Order: sequence, then structure tokens, then C-alpha cells
Amino acid sequence: MEYQARYPLPMLPPPVPLDSPVLLRAVAAARIELAELKGYSAAIPNPMLLLSPTLIRESVASSEIENIHTTVESVLQQALLPDTERRSADKEVLCYSEALRWATGQLPELPLVSRVIVGIQQILLGTNEARYRGTPNQIINSAPGQAIYTPPPADRLPELISNWEQYINTPDAAADPLLRCVVGHYQFEAIHPFGDGNGRTGRILMVLQLVQDSLLTMPVLFISGYINRHRQDYYRLLLAVSTRGEWESFIVFMLKGFEEQAHATKQTLLAVMEQLNGFRQQVRALPKRVPGEMADHVFAFPVTTPVQAARELGMTYKTTSRYLSELTAAGLLENRPVSRFQFYFNRPLLTLLNQL
Repeated sequence: MEYQARYPLPMLPPPVPLDSPVLLRAVAAARIELAELKGYSAAIPNPMLLLSPTLIRESVASSEIENIHTTVESVLQQALLPDTERRSADKEVLCYSEALRWATGQLPELPLVSRVIVGIQQILLGTNEARYRGTPNQIINSAPGQAIYTPPPADRLPELISNWEQYINTPDAAADPLLRCVVGHYQFEAIHPFGDGNGRTGRILMVLQLVQDSLLTMPVLFISGYINRHRQDYYRLLLAVSTRGEWESFIVFMLKGFEEQAHATKQTLLAVMEQLNGFRQQVRALPKRVPGEMADHVFAFPVTTPVQAARELGMTYKTTSRYLSELTAAGLLENRPVSRFQFYFNRPLLTLLNQL
């Protein structure tokens, strides 16, 4: 079936000025919060310790936008089960987290080009067959069942993706990197290059662009929480760019999201670090010695098992089982058997992650 695009998609840069006072004020406010988040996350002695569980939180939020519903606790728990026993929703969230980690690892060697984009898509969908669509597509409003947006035809994808790559990866003195990031996000979603997973791929690319442009050192800006809270506005403003060329409202909306989420993420990381320091002090005060690396482990993995801890820490199952039991007896962890596994939960940290 052929779909006729009602709103032809122009090439980048957008045909509007990006230096209005409204936009520049929004950029300045977002940059302040991003700089503070970047500085704080770079100062953490072991940033991956705190980043690991928060990546899962972003993965849950981003997947929720696509009506894939689960929780941080469920995903962390399911990650420790054999693949055949995992719930479908948790598998999809775990794939999102894996895709984000993989793509971040590519940045030192590769800019944001098709190899990275398709690689993200392949991990998200769990297949090596993922590629740009070769057929028409439509975005349908599920309630009335009407098409609300028709992406460009497949034969335009090569030129549009090439144009997107050039715009995203070429510094432009006339447009702040934050503005290029938002513009690039709109354009990717409007191109809609895949049959499925465009939203999740686009949100990963948006955060990666902030890292590539040195606005962040790690992908710690969890923009999906903001989009989730304002989902109707997000889709309304995206469509307004397509139908009426209303760029400014969409850009301001997204910059406000960068500002709010940078502030919230920084506060969350501060709270996690405070929890970790308090946890370490309680562990040191225990009558039976538990090594500090075990305390760090239950913050990197707030849902864990003796097998997981043994693998990560290079200890025996018997040793990690004893340490986890001692932490549980001291009231620092919660133990609950699930199926044939013994799970240990860092309940205060899980509660905090759900507030992000």
C-alpha cells in the first residue's frame, strides 16, 4: 500500500532562525543544569557504580512511552533469570539498556552514523536483520484509527539519513549543540526510518549526542521521565512542527526537559551517593566483617543473588551467600525467594530509583 506524505519533510538545517531570545534563554537555563550534572557525575569516584541501576530506570521510562509496562525491580530481577524465563516486557527493557551501553561504547571510535543507528535498532529488536525500512509507513492514532502522520517514502531515506548524519556530526557556530540536539531528535522521529522502535532509538541517540558534543561525560540525562510526564504535549508539539512549522514551541519544550531532568538526575545521584556512604558506614559497624566491595555491589546491582555477586566479585558462592545473609540479618537488605532463586533487594535504593 502506498501512503502519500501530507507534510513533506525538508532537509536540515530547519528553515527557521534558532537565535531568538526565547530559545537562547531556554538554552542558557538548560546548559547551567547540564554543566552541574556533568561536573558532579565526573567527580564520582566510580561513576558506573551509580550509573548501572539508573540506566535501567531510563530504560523502563523510555519503554513505558511505547506502552511497554514494567518496573525497575522487575527488570533487575528478570535480568538474573534465564532468558527463557523472562517476561516479554522486561526483555524489551533489558534490550534498551544493552543498546544504550553498546552505543555509548562506540562513541570514542564512531560518530552518530548509520552503523550506530542500525546497531541500536538490532539490539532493541534482538535481531541482526534490522535495517532501514523499505516500505511506506504511517503513524496511527489508536483511538479513532486515523493516520496522524505519514513519514517520508522509503526511497527518500538515504538522502534524509545522510543529511541527518551531516547535521548532527558537524559543529555549527550558528546553532548551540543543544539546539542541534533537539532539531536532530525531531528530524529522526519525522524520518521514522524503521518499521518499529523509532521512538526508543531516537531517545538513545538524543542522549548520545549530548555525550558526543561534550555536554555530558556519560549518558546520565534521563529525558524519558520528562517525556512520560508530558506525553500528550510531546506528541502534540512534534506534530505541530510537521504540520505548521512551529519549531520554537517544540524546542523550548525539550530544552525545559533537559533542564528539569538534569537537575532531577543530579539530585538523585546525590541521594544515591548519600545512601551508599551511609550503607558503607553501617557495613563497617557490623560485628562480623563484610568487605566494602559487597556494599558497592548491592548498589551497582540493587537486586542480586549469591551467584551474581560471586561472578561480579570473584568470590565463591558460599562466601557471597554468607555475606548477603549477614547484610539481611542486619536489616540492610531484603531477602525473598523467587522460584528456585534467592533474591536480595536493596529496598531504599529501589525506592529512590522509582522517583527519577
